Amino acid sequence: PLWYHPSTSSASHRSGSGQQQQQQDGDWDIYSFHINSTVTSRYATTVITSRVANRMDQSKEIEFHVRIPKNAFISKFRMFMDGEVYDGVVKAKEQAERQYTTAVSRGQSAGIVSSVGRTLEEFKTSVTVAAHKKVTFELTYEELLKRRLGKYELQIFARPMQPVKDFKVRLEKKGPKVKKI
Repeated sequence: PLWYHPSTSSASHRSGSGQQQQQQDGDWDIYSFHINSTVTSRYATTVITSRVANRMDQSKEIEFHVRIPKNAFISKFRMFMDGEVYDGVVKAKEQAERQYTTAVSRGQSAGIVSSVGRTLEEFKTSVTVAAHKKVTFELTYEELLKRRLGKYELQIFARPMQPVKDFKVRLEKKGPKVKKI
């Protein structure tokens, strides 16, 4: 599943099953959510692009949380905010947290990325979006597809947790080995 939620305890909570629960309060909006996957022979590249708007009169922290297949790896992460492009960069945890805290205290849009679990099954970033501003998340992951019962399997998890006007999932197959997915 993939979801966003404001990072306030009144807006969301986890049930015992680990499933995300969402209270719809209208202060943020996922207005576009696209998943584009290209399979060439046995190799898949998947790009998730999601656009979110902060409808509030103040900065709002939003969490972007994606579940990806166990054998996939993240090859690129970008955020587009205030006309700027922010490419994901690996930094020491303490340095990243200091930079994030400083930006948030100034009311600026900022993001921090953390991986959960040893197999990198989940990807999470928290971003503070300034009042009446938008952010675009773009995550690219790649994987070598496994054969099961004579067929290659591609798994795509998508669960934005609110209605999205522009929701699309697109699959493109290339190469002689790809007949059916």
